Amino acid sequence: MVKSYNNLFHGWINLYKEKDLTSNEALRLIKSKFKRSKVGHAGTLDPMATGILPVALGEATKTVPYIHEKNKTYLFTIKFGEQTDTDDATGKIIKKSDTKPDVAEIKSVLSSYVGPIRQIPPIYSAKKFNGIRSYELARKGIVPDVVSRAKTIEIENIKLVKMNSDLECTIEVTCGTGTYIRSISKYIGDKLKLCCHVTKIERTRYGPFHLKNILSIDRLMQLNHDIDNLNMIISPVETVLDDILAVQVDNHDASRLRNGSSITYEFSEYEPLPGRVIARSADKLIAICTLKEMQLKPVRVFNL
Repeated sequence: MVKSYNNLFHGWINLYKEKDLTSNEALRLIKSKFKRSKVGHAGTLDPMATGILPVALGEATKTVPYIHEKNKTYLFTIKFGEQTDTDDATGKIIKKSDTKPDVAEIKSVLSSYVGPIRQIPPIYSAKKFNGIRSYELARKGIVPDVVSRAKTIEIENIKLVKMNSDLECTIEVTCGTGTYIRSISKYIGDKLKLCCHVTKIERTRYGPFHLKNILSIDRLMQLNHDIDNLNMIISPVETVLDDILAVQVDNHDASRLRNGSSITYEFSEYEPLPGRVIARSADKLIAICTLKEMQLKPVRVFNL
């Protein structure tokens, strides 16, 4: 079920964000369609980027932190020979190089960029310095100390897909949260001692969401307000919780969990390791709980 008794919608929309549309603008369009439901999105995309933008409705907004834990896959294109102040095609060219990239060298750089990586965020990013966004400072000519905001991110896999031309290539990367594609591009250029910038970014997968079940903004806006039609495009709240153990509880224990109380749960077949557990009653998601010494303690309660 994605809809509660009061016609509020709860669940996920696998939205395709088009180029030049900001993630917040996409969210405003969603809100115009689901006016009574709380709406949020997971994983902001740059205006120039396209691809998967998971949108949470209603009670699904409580699961946004859990999708942030999942990996994402991007296809991006790098143009060699020109460096911009934003490290992408939206910026001004600030430096040029004449040497053409060597395919073997590109592959060598990528092979070394796997695992835990210390990454410096781009100057034009949403990182805050004394309450001001980094890109706002950069636009005023102030260079923020982005090196101090370097963090360790996880690169699961990165590979050269193809050379589009002598000065352009397409790369695919699967990575963890907090990864900046523009920083990957800059790293590649620095290692090759070449100027480069990103010309195209597409997010092709984000956790359970992929391009096979995508919904465009245009298609969404064409749908009328018929509840059955809207329900067809919404995935269940627990879509992003597919890797968490689920257990069934009776009505009494479900009521206790909803009220914030812990319950004792005996596992008949096996005893799982302490951690997170989803509690369900019949077909309804009740809570996300912590499990310790056979006690289920609710940390996120759902009103479905």
